[in-house]
Amino acid sequence: MKSRIYKCIVLISFLILIIVQLELTYNTYVLRDRDYRLKEKQLINDEYGRSISEDKLYKGGGHILDSLLSENMPYLRETYIKNPANFEKATHRVIGSILSELKNKSTMDSVFRSIVQRNRLDTSLKYLLTFESIEINFDGKRDNVFVYNGRRKMNLYPGEKSPYGFIIDGSLEEPNARNMVTHLSVNDRLVYDYRITFDLFVDSPSRPLAVAYQMLPTFSLVALCIFIMVAINYYTYISWMRQKKETEVKSDFLNSIKHEFNTPITTIMVASRSLDEDEVLHDKARVKTLVQIIERQARRLHAHINQMLEISEIKNNARFEETDLNYEVLTLVNDYKIKMMASDNLSFDPHGAEILVMLDRFAFTTMLQNMLDNSYKHNSNINKTVAIFITESQDDYVLHLKDNGKGIAKSTKTKIFDKFFRADKDVSVPGLGLGLYYVKECLDLHSWGIEVESKPGIGTEFMVRIPRHNTAGGQEKY
Repeated sequence: MKSRIYKCIVLISFLILIIVQLELTYNTYVLRDRDYRLKEKQLINDEYGRSISEDKLYKGGGHILDSLLSENMPYLRETYIKNPANFEKATHRVIGSILSELKNKSTMDSVFRSIVQRNRLDTSLKYLLTFESIEINFDGKRDNVFVYNGRRKMNLYPGEKSPYGFIIDGSLEEPNARNMVTHLSVNDRLVYDYRITFDLFVDSPSRPLAVAYQMLPTFSLVALCIFIMVAINYYTYISWMRQKKETEVKSDFLNSIKHEFNTPITTIMVASRSLDEDEVLHDKARVKTLVQIIERQARRLHAHINQMLEISEIKNNARFEETDLNYEVLTLVNDYKIKMMASDNLSFDPHGAEILVMLDRFAFTTMLQNMLDNSYKHNSNINKTVAIFITESQDDYVLHLKDNGKGIAKSTKTKIFDKFFRADKDVSVPGLGLGLYYVKECLDLHSWGIEVESKPGIGTEFMVRIPRHNTAGGQEKY
């Protein structure tokens, strides 16, 4: 439960950090994007203003606009005053012809290219010239009257696709407040006063990429920061889990060793007190029995101590020699049968041919004996059976040890070779959690592999894989 809460807290903290970092990065990007090409925008604005000095939109645009407006202004005034209901239709016809003429006779492309060449600007720059509105004041008593407002009635005229009005010229696809270079409102007088408003937008098609490139150091620092945070959190979590595991292992080991050591010690103490009684001292049979108990329990303690020191002795004194695998297994099985005082429940089926293997006899005996102890110890059947046999494949000889014990749960199969690990927490099952750890250490000493197949309630099979190059003729002698 605590582990799950810890994971949730770490994950939420990490997500908050990511969101904050991304928000800060995005805000930085917006600021960079807003200020991108600030100097060029001012320069183009000044150059554009000089290019259309005493003109409108582009060179020659003022003449087109004035000639068409002066021709239609009386008609628009008359309609506005006498027939207001038809004023919108009248303006639509007049403005449609004005906008169409301005678009068809545009010289803005040459004006813009001359500005770019003259000031050695980026030739990939694109522009968009839009006609935003026309207002006319028919007399000084009334306010200006919009005869065209591109922001209010979009797509009213063919070619009008911009939120800033009718597109006169240019190919820039996304006009916005950030790439607006010029916003001009020009007042003039023909028959009546009028005012027109138009906009010029200039931007680079690679603007987002250029801004992102400028922010590359920022992106790198953010990525590095996130990586460091992930690494710190991961390392902290792994360290915490390792400490937790070590604590659990230590606790299990102490519980096991407490039981394994207390039982013989308590027995020795009780037997010793009994030997101090006069009634017992005069009974030779009882003295002999008590001495045997003390000796047996002392051997048990000695065995536990030796087991805890055994692996360092194996590694420091390893001596490899060429030995027949069949013979070594058969010798150990025969000795184990005498120890267990059983013969029918432990069987060995030798391989059909001699298998000469380079091995350390003490390590190999320790390994196989621990595997046998483990098979019998974790077997609650009345008839306990263990079968040992040898098979071969193209690359390996395989030593099988198969029992009919309680089996190993899938969740603990990967942990059974860990030091002090005990899948069964019941202290009534003797052991310190070192048996299979020694098996793994002995396997590593020989550079052998092992596989485990187990079904709970049915049994377990250990398969020790001995590479053929470890056999005589495939490896140099030590």
